[in-house]
Formats: sequence, C-alpha cells, structure tokens
Amino acid sequence: MAAREAPRRRGRPRQSPDPDAPPEDWLDGLSPTALHVVAAARDLLIADGFEALTIERVAFEAGVDPSTVKRQFVSRAGLVLAVLDRMQIAAWEKLVESLQTVADPRGRRDLYLRRQGELIAEDGSEAGVEAVVHGLRDPIVRQKIATMYDIWRDSTLRTAELDGAADPDETARRRTLVSLVLAVGDGIALQRAADVDAVDIDAAYAMLADMVRLLLEEDAAR
Repeated sequence: MAAREAPRRRGRPRQSPDPDAPPEDWLDGLSPTALHVVAAARDLLIADGFEALTIERVAFEAGVDPSTVKRQFVSRAGLVLAVLDRMQIAAWEKLVESLQTVADPRGRRDLYLRRQGELIAEDGSEAGVEAVVHGLRDPIVRQKIATMYDIWRDSTLRTAELDGAADPDETARRRTLVSLVLAVGDGIALQRAADVDAVDIDAAYAMLADMVRLLLEEDAAR
C-alpha cells in the first residue's frame, strides 16, 4: 500500500509523542524527506521483516544520513509508529472509499467485511502484523495501537451506520460487536502471517457476515 500524502509542513515530530492524537495528526505533518524515509522503511519491513527496521538500515535504504532519520522520528519507536500510521491510514481510506456508493446499510456492512478480507489478503499485510506484534513491546507504540483501535471502532460504527442507537446498552453491544469483527480480522491476519494458506479468507468473512447480520436482526426484533 502506498504511503498517504500528508500536508507539506516541515519540521520535526514532537519530542514527546501524543499517542492519543488521531493517526493523521500524530506526527504533525511529514516533510517530503520524512515521507521518503517512511516509504523506504515500509518497503524494508515488507522485504526483510521487523528486525531490519533499524535507524541505520532505514537510512541506508532511503539514501540519507542516520542523523536525518533520528531528527525526523527521534527513535526507532517513532519510526515504527510512522510506518504503522501510514500503512493503516492508507488501508482504512481505501476501504471507506470503496463504500461511498453503497446507500443500503446492509449492503454496506457486507461490503465492508469483504473489503476487510481483501486487505488481509494483500501482499505486505504480514509485515504489518509483524510490526504490531513487535511494537507491542514498546509502551509508546502499544498505547498508540490502543488508540488506533478506538479510532477503528468509532469509524466502523459510523461507516456501518451502527452509531445511532438510543439505548446505551445497545450502543455498548454494537461496540462489542465491532470489537469482535476487528478481532476476527486480527486473528485471521496472524494465522495467515504464520501460514499463508491457513485460512480461507472468503469463507471466513462470509461466515462472519452471516453472524453479524443475525445479531443485528436479533437486536432489531427486540
């Protein structure tokens, strides 16, 4: 997935990253040099795995001095966050854009699930899983990932038109359902990272769509 274009504002990321900021705002905009470094880091992650994602190796691949990478991202954790942000934002924007022409809520939910499966099956998705697994060891990256999940849950509720429940209990139930959908995607992605043929993604998401549809119909019948 290509890195998303960011505002062309120059400057360093904040020295004290705010993991609670939205992904697109966390680095407060990336310079063209920083975007080039992130693209090189993403390609390196996909080609050689997380262990290759060091300041020195990324600098070499990007054709810049290591001090330039440190100036832009402060630390390896900052670099990992930037790569995850760009990969995840690009994936989410691609998914949401594909739903814009679908007016029927049920059809939109079904398409949302199919698109999730397609993203998991894309080349390079295993690299994202590896980066998340290793990134959880770092407290800043871990908190950032937790914030991303909050954003994904809220965005999914809006995109699937499930955010209009008046009853607080129903709202909580729908949020739990979205958490379950995201967990299924994570589990399939993890299994696929270990063995690319471990799961029939189309079949898994067809079952998940049936389950979601049944649960929503039960809620509507109450």
